[in-house]
Formats: sequence, C-alpha cells, structure tokens
Amino acid sequence: MNRSFIRSLTSKVKSAVKVPHSEHLHGQNKFERNFPVFQRKKAWERDGMDKDEWFRKKYAHVHAREASRKRDAHTETSKTPQVRKRAAAPVGDAQPRRSSFKSRHAFDPLTPDPLLDRIYGRNSILLALQSNRREYFVRLLHSGNLDPQIAKLAGQLGIKVQSAQRHQLNMMTNNAVHNGLVLEAKPLYPQEINALGAVDHEAGTFELIDQWSNNGTAQKVPFLQSAKKRYPVGLYLDEVVDPHNVGAILRSAYFLGADFVAVSHRNSAPLSAAVSKTSSGALEVLPIYSVDKPLQFFERSRDEHDWVFVASHLTQGPGISSHVKNRVLPIEDMADLAQSSPVMLVVGNEGTGIRSNLQQRSDFFVQVPFGRADEPQLVDSLNVSVAAALLLRSLLS
Repeated sequence: MNRSFIRSLTSKVKSAVKVPHSEHLHGQNKFERNFPVFQRKKAWERDGMDKDEWFRKKYAHVHAREASRKRDAHTETSKTPQVRKRAAAPVGDAQPRRSSFKSRHAFDPLTPDPLLDRIYGRNSILLALQSNRREYFVRLLHSGNLDPQIAKLAGQLGIKVQSAQRHQLNMMTNNAVHNGLVLEAKPLYPQEINALGAVDHEAGTFELIDQWSNNGTAQKVPFLQSAKKRYPVGLYLDEVVDPHNVGAILRSAYFLGADFVAVSHRNSAPLSAAVSKTSSGALEVLPIYSVDKPLQFFERSRDEHDWVFVASHLTQGPGISSHVKNRVLPIEDMADLAQSSPVMLVVGNEGTGIRSNLQQRSDFFVQVPFGRADEPQLVDSLNVSVAAALLLRSLLS
C-alpha cells in the first residue's frame, strides 16, 4: 500500500533537471553537432581581400587626414612669433625677402656637455695650455693652419690634435668667434674658502682659510708687492650673473694687478668657456675662489685678520641711508688703503647691486663720480665690469 502510494506520488512530481528522452540517447553524441551549420562571413572575405589590405584601403583617407593635421600643428608650434605674425598679415603687405627663410637645424649648437669645457679663441687656449691648471685635456680641434706655439704645447702635454671643418667648430661654440681653434678640457672648479687669513710681509704671502685649515695648516698664497702696494688686493663678485661681465672683470683684474678674485657660490655665472674667451685667457691664470657663506666670510676676514672691505655703492643722491653716508670713502683716497691694510673690493649684481646684508658688513662705500655735473644724469650708472676696472685702477694707482 505504501509503495504504490509513493510510486503514484513521484510520477506526478516534475524533476528539477530536464532528463533527455530515450530517443536522444540512441547513438553517439558527436563534437561537430555543436557547431553551427552556417557561419557569417567577414567583410574582407566577402570582398575576397586580405584583412590588412582591406583595412588599409577602407581607412587610408582617415590616416592621411590625421597625419596631415598633426604635421600642421607641429609646424605651427615650431614657428616663432615673428613668423606667425607675418603669416597672418594681409597678402598685399610688403614683406622682406628673408622673411620666407626658416631656421635650419643644421646650424643649431651642440648640446652642452657638463664634463667638458669647449675653450675657444687663440689667447684662451694658449694660456690654458701654458698654465696647465685643468685636470685633463681631451683633444684640440683646428680649422686651417695650427699655430706652432699651440701645437708645441699640445704635443708636450700629450693632447690629441685633430683637423675639423669650420662648420663643426661653429656648432661646438654656438657660432662664437673661435679663431679656428677649440680645446676640449675639464671645467675649472674654483677652490672654496671660508675666510682670508693673516698677511706675511716678509714672505709676501697671505693665508687662505678653508674647511681643512682647522689643524693650523692654512694655505699660503703669494701676492704682488710694489712701492705703491704693500698689501694684497682682492675682488669679490656678489652674484654677477652675466658671463661676459665676469670675463671682462677678470681681464681687468689681471691686467691692473689684483691678486685674486672671489665669487659667490650661488647665483653667479659659472666659469665657462665664454668667460675664458671674454677674459682673453685671464680665467686660466688668475687665482679664483668660491665663497659659500659670504656673511661668515666677511665677518671672519674683518674681525680676525683685519681685512678691509670696500663696497661699490651710490654715496650721493636721495634715499641714501645713514649707514652709507657715515662710511663714504672718496675715490681719491683709495690708493692709501693698499699701503696700510689688505683690501677686498666688492661689486654686486648687474641689477640689484650688493646685497643689503653684505653692505652692513662693509667698512667703506665708494662711488665712481659722475662726469657731467651740470647736466641731468640720463645715463645714471656704469656697467659692473667698467666700474670694477675704474675702482681697481684708483685702488692700485
């Protein structure tokens, strides 16, 4: 009774899983049975073409239009403002013939190498070889006949000499006046000093104090002595950024008889090949030092070793502070300083001059007088290199 009831009940309940009919189980299930009978053909198959060829033919105009757009955009951005302005001018406007010329990449200078200085110019290269202050020389390139004196020095120092085209030298020097000579050498790195030390009159030397001078072995440097100059005279450049100004100052300092030059470590023009060229080689022979902490340099040199700091600054006119007015030194009295004490002449930045914190630590202020006293000062200042030369001349005369 129970079995027949259960059997009747199960026949009425549907299974959760669909059970295949018995007729589907006859025979074997093959793999090909699951594949569709008909397949959709691709577009390139209907056209009887290769896939890559079909896409190139169909979208060739799109790629050409995109490439043309990118090319036009690059050409427009590479134009200078003057070229774009002339292109936007009306057609009837007269334009010079050279306006149609574009810059040639063939004349672009070479990328600067931080490990090499490309010294150019006969005097700069000659003094660089004679002084031999650089750690190494790479090669000497020349166009045309090589100067016998330079060739002899290059042979003595074992420098490789190569002939080059003038165009190559133009690119290496950024189209500067190289006189057909370029010398590749290691850059000059000035010695960093902390203060100026004591002066020894008998030996004709003064001391340089750096970070290694704590053990009492300060470096002694000779200086020039004459009837008009008993003490050393130095020149401090406070953030002079123009390499041509630095080169002109070095040239004047060496010619007029200054013993050394110190430059601020930050915000100053590097001692590059342009400085060497402008200085006519004075960079290669004049002692040059770097100062990382100018305030301490001024204070220690003044307080501990009696160096006198004379700053180039305006001493007349409105807006002059009392600190400057009380320390004015007439330019005629500068020659007496080099007879009584070691002197450091200070010149400042081309635009802002000497920093105020260094002015506060200067002993005297001096100004080159204006030569047109009865006329308005239409030109109210001198170039920093010219002012430095005039003040050095007054100090060393």
